[in-house]
Amino acid sequence: MIYCKTLTRIRQSLGLSLAEFAKDLDCTEAYVYNLEANKEQASFEFVVKLKNKYNLHSSPILDREREDTMTRLYDWKVTINYGDIAKASELKPGLEKSAMSSFSPSTINMYDLLAADYYYLINDMKSYEETMTALSQRTNEFSARHWYHYNCLLGAKAFVGKHYQDAIKSYKSAEKLDKNDTWADVRFYFGLGMSLSDRGYATRAVEYLKKAKHMAMWGKAYNGKPNRRFDVYIDGYLANDLSKIGRGDEALKVLERRYVIETKNKSREGLGYTYFSLGRVYRRISDYDKAIDYFDKALEYLHVGESGHIASIYLKASSLINNDESDEAVVYAEKGMSITRSEYWKTKFDAIKHSILMHNDLNSAKYLSEIVIPKLKEYGQHEAIVYYYEQLSNFYNELGNIDIAIKCSNHALEIQKQMYNELLEGDM
Repeated sequence: MIYCKTLTRIRQSLGLSLAEFAKDLDCTEAYVYNLEANKEQASFEFVVKLKNKYNLHSSPILDREREDTMTRLYDWKVTINYGDIAKASELKPGLEKSAMSSFSPSTINMYDLLAADYYYLINDMKSYEETMTALSQRTNEFSARHWYHYNCLLGAKAFVGKHYQDAIKSYKSAEKLDKNDTWADVRFYFGLGMSLSDRGYATRAVEYLKKAKHMAMWGKAYNGKPNRRFDVYIDGYLANDLSKIGRGDEALKVLERRYVIETKNKSREGLGYTYFSLGRVYRRISDYDKAIDYFDKALEYLHVGESGHIASIYLKASSLINNDESDEAVVYAEKGMSITRSEYWKTKFDAIKHSILMHNDLNSAKYLSEIVIPKLKEYGQHEAIVYYYEQLSNFYNELGNIDIAIKCSNHALEIQKQMYNELLEGDM
């Protein structure tokens, strides 16, 4: 908030009443009263209007406060750049008020940029996004590093929301920046790698996931401190994508090393996710018995309802289909639907269930094509869509309905062509 005494001094030095001051600034008298009484926070627009209206670029009333504010902001910047969370938190109180009371848009922008850095440092992504969004709407005075972090955040949000195409665009925007800052590189490479992987671009995903692994292994993230936080997840995605492009042996070696590390660390979560990743690779190389065994182990270690647990149920159901155990697959699909709250996973389980039931029920085939596949398109699930269109094509072909079979086959080819064109155009 603007310091109430400062605003009152400015108004009184101009010889204006509350009503005259409010009229000059095109706001209500009550608003000015609340600001002076420190009951309300001034908007950035009000500060700009005040500065321009009364030419407050240089004012004896404000110069000393500005100088003091800039000194405090500089000290705060130094502690943030050094990653000293305790000291930065100690210096923060009162800085926003000081910046607002300077009536200087550039000082306020500087405070907000440093506040964004501070929120990023303490991993308060909600406050970080709110600050950066507000800044982006009123100024372009961002460094490449700020835009880099901001685009990475937008990419991560889109990824969590299963909007993989949007995630990739945000990450690719970040990649174009001359960031010269490795603080967020593991998150960047890992986030883009995951997005490419879940969109179906395995070869490109491997490229970025290997970079993420390198950054994490050699401790170049988080101001030079070794970072093991993402290792188990990076290895899981990397192994999965290696198996997608026919490098199953390399994928298993990655996970065998990961298993030794997680066993030594006695990490239940790490072991659970490693078992899940092993199941995923064995499923990809068509060893469905081993895949099912590893998914069962993962389910023992991972917490019920978390993403790895839900994904283990889903991939076990899929492996059971491949192992000619369709009835059991339906049981697991229904189990997954009863546990998850995510519409994304409900759609995935729905797809498995109706792809099985359609062989005895034509309505399930229609439901799959008219309800489930459009939902999968919303989530950008290219690989799954191609798979289910091919299943529908085979189903209708067996029924002798050649026209619909050809139509489904053409839909699958269109999706594959779209993916190929995106790769050619460099969007991925």
